[in-house]
Amino acid sequence: MFVMWTPALGALGVFMDISEMTSFFINMKNLSSKINELKIKTPGTMNVAEIMNRHHLENQHSNIIAFLVNPSEIHNHPEYGALFLNILKEKGLGIEGKEINKVFRENSTDELRRMDIFIETDSDFVIVENKINAGDQENQIRDYVEYVKKQYEVTNNVFVVYLTKFGVEPSEKSISKEQLNILKKNKQFIPLSYSEDILKWLGYLKVKENEEVLKSGIIQYIDVVKAISNKREESFNMNCEIKKQLFAEYGKLDRDTLKEKLHAIYDFQNNINIVLYINLFEDVYKEGKGKISLICNDKSDYETLEEWEKDVLEKQEKIGIRYKNNETVIDFFVRDLNSNKFVIAGNSDMVSSIYSYKINVAGYDYAGEFNSWVFNAIFDTSGWEKDTKLSTHIVHSWFGIQ
Repeated sequence: MFVMWTPALGALGVFMDISEMTSFFINMKNLSSKINELKIKTPGTMNVAEIMNRHHLENQHSNIIAFLVNPSEIHNHPEYGALFLNILKEKGLGIEGKEINKVFRENSTDELRRMDIFIETDSDFVIVENKINAGDQENQIRDYVEYVKKQYEVTNNVFVVYLTKFGVEPSEKSISKEQLNILKKNKQFIPLSYSEDILKWLGYLKVKENEEVLKSGIIQYIDVVKAISNKREESFNMNCEIKKQLFAEYGKLDRDTLKEKLHAIYDFQNNINIVLYINLFEDVYKEGKGKISLICNDKSDYETLEEWEKDVLEKQEKIGIRYKNNETVIDFFVRDLNSNKFVIAGNSDMVSSIYSYKINVAGYDYAGEFNSWVFNAIFDTSGWEKDTKLSTHIVHSWFGIQ
């Protein structure tokens, strides 16, 4: 067995069996060639939302669903909303309403929280909380329910729909198990899924012969929902091919040998992440036109890239970049390499317009954590950098450096 040590990975305590990794990468290259052959045979397609990189954003999904269920919208099909109510009833929600009177997007509460979709029927109030990639907020659902009860002076006809990709339930961070069980018992709560329920509802939506644009819009949205819930036929076929090839190569190995190979790959992947992070932060630094410096832990006065790289590989606790303009200081960094958590923090409230979730970080007035999109963009898992490099987006859009 030939094992190689490299300075970058050696600093991270990683030893690589070169023959093992070489064999693995050759197999992956062969698999990639077969997948490309499948792609060539797949019929051409186009999805506007996906091209615009908006298909994974919760607000865009909430906008579309609210548009379709609202009988006052320009689709001119009030039955769309009634069909949505029927889906909720089929899932066990105890609503009695048959018609939708009003639909609100991001309806604000007393605590300045915003309900994703709020529906008033002829007898009920329905809160739709949409979660695609975001996590739960503290007491979120509990606060929504209490607000509606107080605002509309009602008790028993307030209902909650928790919409996720696969129909999971909210965490106890959002509502206690005891409170959730009470809502369930009273048929005031259901989980709803994109993968089954929303697709089922969308399949019921009919259009008139001359409504080509509306028809196209619904078809496009069905395709988007299939994409986020892994229901696309072409993706399914490719995943099947990947499984077949992997099984052909590794399926006959005993479990211990297979686990050894998987651990080697996992260790390699975890440690190669830092190389990608270094590349990203260096690109941002180079494009920053002197307004951006590199940081590692609490140090930010590096004179050379090599000096910073050395510290990163030896310390690797907090690595990133610092934007400084007059009194404004903003840091963008990875604070936990094991869980790939990206944070933006600083002394200016412009931070609030960039991050995904507000958090507290010692030493900063404002701080927020990103969901998976930064990590996915770095690895280009969704073709994010097809049109714009992530580093360019950060420099131009976040910090206004042109």
